[in-house]
Amino acid sequence: MLIKHVIIRLSARSRASLSCAGMLAAAVFMAVAHAQTDPAQLAYVPQHVTVPLSRPYTVAPGTVFVAGNDVLIPLFTKLDARWEQLEPEVKFKKIMMGSTLSIEGLVSEKSAFGPIGRGNRRPEIDEFVQRFGYPPTYIKIGYDSNPNNKLSTGIWVNASNPIKQITLAQAAAVFTTGGGTGDITHWSQLGVGGDWGPLPIHAYVTRDTHAILAMIDEMRDKFGGQPFSPLVEWVPTEESAIDAVAQDAYGMVLMDYWNNVAEMKGVTTWAHLADFGPHIKFVPMVIDDKGTLSDGTMNGPLHPMASAIGININKVPGKPLDPWLKAYCEFLLSKDAQEIIGSPEMREVGFRPLRPDEAAEELKKIE
Repeated sequence: MLIKHVIIRLSARSRASLSCAGMLAAAVFMAVAHAQTDPAQLAYVPQHVTVPLSRPYTVAPGTVFVAGNDVLIPLFTKLDARWEQLEPEVKFKKIMMGSTLSIEGLVSEKSAFGPIGRGNRRPEIDEFVQRFGYPPTYIKIGYDSNPNNKLSTGIWVNASNPIKQITLAQAAAVFTTGGGTGDITHWSQLGVGGDWGPLPIHAYVTRDTHAILAMIDEMRDKFGGQPFSPLVEWVPTEESAIDAVAQDAYGMVLMDYWNNVAEMKGVTTWAHLADFGPHIKFVPMVIDDKGTLSDGTMNGPLHPMASAIGININKVPGKPLDPWLKAYCEFLLSKDAQEIIGSPEMREVGFRPLRPDEAAEELKKIE
């Protein structure tokens, strides 16, 4: 009986081992299958495409004109070089001066596609719709999370504030209203205790309409597109907004890319860096309670509010793209391009590739 009992137990263990092995094999099979279907894991296959001479953006045989964002110049220089190796019959003549050119070039029909360093603004979409009767197609190819070594777009507070982290939904409930989950108006609602808990949050947003307006629009889209809260205090510029939080222990500001430890390259120079820099801190963010915390740097996970980068194209609903343009979009979402975007050289500039599964979603836009 004892021997029989041992044999039965061994058999049960064997069955369990076989079951685990089967589950493991299935998991491996699914992972391999996923890698094979994820475009970002597959190399681009040359299609030997050419450009029709009849297109208004064709400036010479085999050469198309492209207008877009200047921040993307180092990236598209690398992408163009790889594309030319794969599809030598299609070359680009680019003018890269700003993201506004992305839509403007398409509306004028002089640009084949528009590289853009952010999402589209509503007025830009409206301009396109007014011209063609349908919206532009935005193909996301990656993210610009830390341009010029600045921290990602996100939330800043006074350095004395004990808050440790914030979710995207919580930030949305502070700065916008009508999201359906109730507005957040006091620090206790963010889990902050002590003297901060019962006191109201002083929420600041900049009203600067020069360089930051597009970012403000994009920030609100990240929050679900709801209107800003009437409790938000609007201040004239980015610098005045960050200055306010540096002097307000109960302040919180929604900011474009910023850096409180070094001089910033780009359009903004913080006059009060030396005296106010130590008095502010960036609040790490997660998309939700199950997300991975991001500190806004290139060292950790992608920040939930990082700006997308991509191209705008003019895709007529129900009609196929020109073969060369469809092939180019596929190239941007392929392993060839995504490895360039995720390369150490591009990470130094602040770019990140798409997250897993995103390339497949973007490809659906050109079907």
